[in-house]
Amino acid sequence: MARFPVVLFLALAVFGCTRAANVPVFVWGKPSVTYVPALSSYSSSEFEALVDAQVDENTFTVVFAEDRLSTEDLSQCKLKTQTCFKNLQKIERKSYLPSVEEPLSVLEGSNARSVLLLSDGSLSEQIVPQAGGIVVVNLGSGDFASHDAVIDALYARLRNAYSNILAIYTGKTPSFSPSSLVRKTRQTEQEPERVPKTLSTDGFLMSIEQFSYGPVDAAELTVVELDAAIKVADNSSSEADQQTLQIRLTGTSAKVDLFFMVSQGSWEVTGVWFNDQQYYLRHRVHVNQLFSYRCNRWEYMTLDLQNKIVLEEVQVQPFWPAEGEPAVPTRFGDAWHCVGFTTGGILSGLFLILIFLIIGAYGIAWMMDIRTMDRFDDPKGKTIIVNTAE
Repeated sequence: MARFPVVLFLALAVFGCTRAANVPVFVWGKPSVTYVPALSSYSSSEFEALVDAQVDENTFTVVFAEDRLSTEDLSQCKLKTQTCFKNLQKIERKSYLPSVEEPLSVLEGSNARSVLLLSDGSLSEQIVPQAGGIVVVNLGSGDFASHDAVIDALYARLRNAYSNILAIYTGKTPSFSPSSLVRKTRQTEQEPERVPKTLSTDGFLMSIEQFSYGPVDAAELTVVELDAAIKVADNSSSEADQQTLQIRLTGTSAKVDLFFMVSQGSWEVTGVWFNDQQYYLRHRVHVNQLFSYRCNRWEYMTLDLQNKIVLEEVQVQPFWPAEGEPAVPTRFGDAWHCVGFTTGGILSGLFLILIFLIIGAYGIAWMMDIRTMDRFDDPKGKTIIVNTAE
């Protein structure tokens, strides 16, 4: 700047190595201070041009520099119910630039002088305003309210001593540095995939993911892995009048006995025992002889309703193979699922259909009650007279 002598190496030594960060700037003091848009960002060169337009060789410039200052400090700093910058706020004619790139870096002049504000509120050196001079007042540590009072008192004294003065209030670095926001999708921890296990033996085929047992009101049941299926020949029969089958599933400290019977082309589960204790199913399992039974959660309970066993994702089918067919089956028949015939969706649909039928019947009844006139007036004849009896 040809007409603006400002801080050179002395100011750089005081401020240190300033990072390329934007800070707010207030400019006031001279009657010719220009109003600028408040919602703009200014580069160092643009700020230099703005300040250069306000000074001449007779102007004395005083710069009040905070160690850290951001626009959030100006808007959020409160002292009880009032702002911390009440003296700065009452200045009528001032320019506010919310975002200036390194404003202190443009203050380069050989005649600049740096002054430090001490903890007791005094200055390290006495400031004497003079034409073409510049003084940088380093406010240092302390709260914004006390700095605001110091700025107001010092500016009033300098203004009385020298009328042609320009004041600048800014910061060395921002107190709030913007951080990059990293978006990361949060995913729930996936449960380990359970692979269905196939158990088969003479006349029996079963696929199951998990078997568990425990008290009815338990939060978690004890999981047991079933390893093998064995046909109990003593309780199994292939006679035409009574075909029965008992299958024993074994695992670690677990023994499950399943009893099947065929009657009139359908098979059913007649009993379930777990560790020599009888369990029962509230709903009867009665399936076509050529079908398998499929259920997502197959539960059996004890007679006193205190304990239960749960077979999850299970598909089971007993077989009574004829001569020439393999004794150990390898594939299931068509699945009969353990869902009720009347579901919530079916009931909702029936209810809506019933409403539409009622509305339709009511509308048809009204339409059928409409009658046309059977008598009309003859414009040339006698007027029709309807008796009240009719």
